[in-house]
Amino acid sequence: MVISLILLFISCFILSFYEERIIQRDRVILYILIGIGMILIAGMRAVGSTPDTDAYEMMYYGKSNVIVAAATEPSFNIISYVLHSMSLGINSLFFAYAIISVPIHLVAFWKLSKIPFVTLTIYVSYYYMMHEMVQIRAGVAAGLFLLSLYYYVEKKKKIALLFIFLGTFFHYSALVGLVMFLFKDKLPTWQKAILCAIIPIGLVVYFTRVDLSLLIPESLIGSKLALYREMRDKGVEEELAGWPLEINILIWMNFILFYASIFYSEFLMKHCKYVNIAIKLQAAGFIFLLYLNGVSQVLGNRINDYFSVANIILWTASVYAFTPRIVSKIISNAISTFRFATSALAYALSLWFL
Repeated sequence: MVISLILLFISCFILSFYEERIIQRDRVILYILIGIGMILIAGMRAVGSTPDTDAYEMMYYGKSNVIVAAATEPSFNIISYVLHSMSLGINSLFFAYAIISVPIHLVAFWKLSKIPFVTLTIYVSYYYMMHEMVQIRAGVAAGLFLLSLYYYVEKKKKIALLFIFLGTFFHYSALVGLVMFLFKDKLPTWQKAILCAIIPIGLVVYFTRVDLSLLIPESLIGSKLALYREMRDKGVEEELAGWPLEINILIWMNFILFYASIFYSEFLMKHCKYVNIAIKLQAAGFIFLLYLNGVSQVLGNRINDYFSVANIILWTASVYAFTPRIVSKIISNAISTFRFATSALAYALSLWFL
């Protein structure tokens, strides 16, 4: 599997340098072939080869506890039932989710990006491993969220809303994507000032572990947050929370990208009209990550992961920040290579300590 992932990344890496020179028909064929490879890698992985596969095996065979079973989305139960009726094993579940998720992502990238192979390189460097290889339910929801972002900016808000609700069928957390409907694709100076303040204030809240959720009335979602507090107090969330912010270099890279995108937003919008919304969605992710740490690291990290798919747009748009284009692609792909190596190492260490 490791060799397959490396070959997949190298293929996207090389094609990203030549995609403008490839005729449209060949680009589509290569794009589809890459997608087939992504499906095969995600579907053929063995249980225990990536984080969460053991948990999904338990869920698939109905061996999870009552709480996990109750929190499982209907899509998982339906897919599992159909596969069970055909007497298929756990890998059929991985294939099923990959067959759903990968094409959704490919369609979204093709719509959102003028340089889809650069976008694929960015996606494979981290998000593919996180979603198609680990959080497979959230992966489908994230792909649908990217499609909703596209249609939202294109002023087709009913379609955007439909994709978000469809995402909740695969992962309940997708409902937070409705936040997008509060945003406009303009970024005036006063909004830039507010966005710039989110991270420094949030870091203070994060490291002091202030529980701001206590300000939320019980009649709203206070009771739900109380459950996460109970998980925190019992130490249940520690094994689920992922890597802490202090050593998560990928998030710190996203912080830098966030500020650079704000500073160059007017220029980047000339090349990619989805940038301003992507900036605001990433800001929403940072708010959950930093400001909810006091109540639940799991909740903050998972929702930030969901919103952070908007970063794929920002990383892609950053290619337009440098000239000549070959230099910008070298810089972008160097960052993607570092992110790929770091992500692979993180997953390897996760498996080691499981």
